[in-house]
Amino acid sequence: MLNYKRTGSGNQTLVLIHGYCENNTCFNEQVLFFKDICNVLTLDLPGFGKTPSVPEITIEEMAQMVNQVLVQEKIESCIILGHSMGGYVTLAFAELFPNKLKGFGLIHSIANADTEERKDKRKQVISYIRENGKEKYIKNFIPGLFTPNAQKDIIEYAIEQGLVSDELGIIEAAQAMMLRPDRQSVLRNTSLPVYFVIGKNDQLIPEAAMFAQAAICQKSMITYLEKSAHMGMMEEPKLLNIGINKFLALAK
Repeated sequence: MLNYKRTGSGNQTLVLIHGYCENNTCFNEQVLFFKDICNVLTLDLPGFGKTPSVPEITIEEMAQMVNQVLVQEKIESCIILGHSMGGYVTLAFAELFPNKLKGFGLIHSIANADTEERKDKRKQVISYIRENGKEKYIKNFIPGLFTPNAQKDIIEYAIEQGLVSDELGIIEAAQAMMLRPDRQSVLRNTSLPVYFVIGKNDQLIPEAAMFAQAAICQKSMITYLEKSAHMGMMEEPKLLNIGINKFLALAK
């Protein structure tokens, strides 16, 4: 079972799934805002936060573990938003358990499978961590997720939480992302509203790719963060909260 926190109350349940080398604390600002509006569930994926790593974990198995939490909490329907790697889990959940969703969203994430070039980079990450350890990797990786002028205390906090990650968990998650299938068909075929959060300065997920994926959905909504890179929930939390709140109204 994944470690998770349930906060707030209301008629809607909002599930927030963190990205690579993060944990549920990356959504602290969203929890504070939405706890008076709805039930908020924040999770730690395997190997991150307080959830132990799982050997040879897959993105699909992560989605099934999210479902186990919903079953545990007796939640029959919800809205799931996933950041980066959490977006991949969200898409897998939408494919496996569409009837449990009122809507879902990708925060700095896309439905494409890894290109061969991207797979090679994942392999390089795995080799680097095995040779140098997680601390050196985290301290090099996390700052690049933010804009150059991001507040230093926010970056330091993200690094601190990244270091909580289990080294094996970081490696297993990289392998899971590398092996995940293309899920653009999930976006194309769903009748549910889909939410996209795009960072103008995101160096990992090109904005053009996210706009293109929003265009293939039957119903989509976009929040464009002009002062964010890959970590909009921490760099521009107020604007993101406004966007999410609008999406909750759309997904009722």
